[in-house]
Amino acid sequence: MGKVTKNICSYPQGEKPNYIIPKEYGPFRYAIGRIGDDPLVAICMNPSAAKEDFSDATINRIINVSKRLNKDGWMVFNLYPERATKASDMGTYDKDIADSNLDIIKDFLVKNEIDEVWGAWGNSENISTLVEAKKTVIALLKEINVRVYYFGTLTNEGNPRHPLQRNEKLVLDNSNKKYL
Repeated sequence: MGKVTKNICSYPQGEKPNYIIPKEYGPFRYAIGRIGDDPLVAICMNPSAAKEDFSDATINRIINVSKRLNKDGWMVFNLYPERATKASDMGTYDKDIADSNLDIIKDFLVKNEIDEVWGAWGNSENISTLVEAKKTVIALLKEINVRVYYFGTLTNEGNPRHPLQRNEKLVLDNSNKKYL
């Protein structure tokens, strides 16, 4: 399983998560966020360092975007829940883990009547675990009629850009949302 060595940082004031699955820090994280009536929901590639006590650059960028979009909370799910700073360090795709991930995502989106999510996963770099996970997450979103939006342009591989990508300057606000 992936080793997590990403730099950690503090959450912005008042933005510590109050929703984490699982609560204990371990090799998998299915969800992390701060519940609100109208949260920004992002789907990234796979989790890294963030947990209850400390954040990372990706989570802080998502929190800042949630404020720009006038959201009252933020939630991050991933294509696959295995923690790894480098996606290439991830293990083999596990259908039971992937199914649990889908169940958790679906439960949150349906329960909270979310009809669109920010696709923020970037390229899967032909990593088989992520390629398979992306197919299943996209199929789930279609099944429950949740649209995926992104900012900027899609990558050459047709994926929405990761929040920290550096290939183009992203304007992360409502006027620049585009849909897959």
